[in-house]
Amino acid sequence: MRALLAERLLATVMDWSPEDIARERPILEVLARLKYDEYQQFSPGMRFVESLAYWLSQFRSPGERETAYQFFRSKLIFFSTAEMNHFVSMAYPDHIRPHLLRKAAADFGVNAWHLPRAVGRQELAVLERQTLYLGLSDGARTDVFRRFNPDLSHEQVRQSHEIAEERVDKLIEKLRKGLAGILGAAPSDEQCLFRTVVLLDDFSGSGVSYLRHEGDVWEGKVGTLLTSLLNPSDPMTGLVNTADLDILVVLYIATDYATRYLSRELQAICGPQKIRGRLSVVCSLGDHVRIERGQHPPLDAVIDAYYDDENETASTKLGGTDLKYGFQACGLPVVLTHNTPNNSIGLLWAKGSAMRPLFPRISRHKDRV
Repeated sequence: MRALLAERLLATVMDWSPEDIARERPILEVLARLKYDEYQQFSPGMRFVESLAYWLSQFRSPGERETAYQFFRSKLIFFSTAEMNHFVSMAYPDHIRPHLLRKAAADFGVNAWHLPRAVGRQELAVLERQTLYLGLSDGARTDVFRRFNPDLSHEQVRQSHEIAEERVDKLIEKLRKGLAGILGAAPSDEQCLFRTVVLLDDFSGSGVSYLRHEGDVWEGKVGTLLTSLLNPSDPMTGLVNTADLDILVVLYIATDYATRYLSRELQAICGPQKIRGRLSVVCSLGDHVRIERGQHPPLDAVIDAYYDDENETASTKLGGTDLKYGFQACGLPVVLTHNTPNNSIGLLWAKGSAMRPLFPRISRHKDRV
């Protein structure tokens, strides 16, 4: 009954004719059932069509409502739970294992074109165990990653990249036991260090929250982690072999803009330290998905008319822009099943006295400007 009332409200808000309803209703029902109803930040009992009707009702003129509706219908990219889990399932076999194969092959002099010769060798098994997996946020889905890769030890897959000092010794102890099982003998102290650190996360629109240079300090989740790993006085340094260390950042989804930025910044922080930094993206979003001012003036007018700067914080100011087109004006029409990135158009997620969101966003940063 509630779904039917929501559909009637939507038809009233949009002033649809019976022909319009017959054309649009089946499409919206399928989209809601297959994807949008599973959005995790809807309030209890809320469903997509209801949220869409309320969102559209805030626009004052029929022209504004039609512009907003067409933006949603033609531009929105929604990544469902099933799709996200599929990307997680691809991360190890398609992006991480090939990297480990190349590294193992180099260790024992196998030509890069003959990587299958590395499969099944003890050296590869050792290298695989000398790899540490760290989640950069809850979006890393390390629990799902573990289930898709049961051969990996749970002790080498950590939910967080922030590792307490007492955990460092435990990780090394577990690594020593694991290597002893592979080698059939006690490993050396040099072997009992991680040679590859894989950093996992779900999405990047700009890359700034992961890695940025502020003065003489590297900031962001990746920047602070690498600073800790390379600081001799930090306990985390005891985890890795800094003389032969690979840092592999694996993102399930990233824009081409973020890919270019992070690849460049990884080289800037890793190169001087003689470690190898590399970015690998499972699903890339090309520059063509971005919505930039001037591409569609009616949408620009709606974005301007209903923008609310209440959503701006000290954290969002790092992007150097307001949030009309998202953080750093990335202009993305992207929604993830568990949250909406702040790189997306503010019209989708921002809320305030002048804005009602289609997909409400939960922000980790509550600081106000």
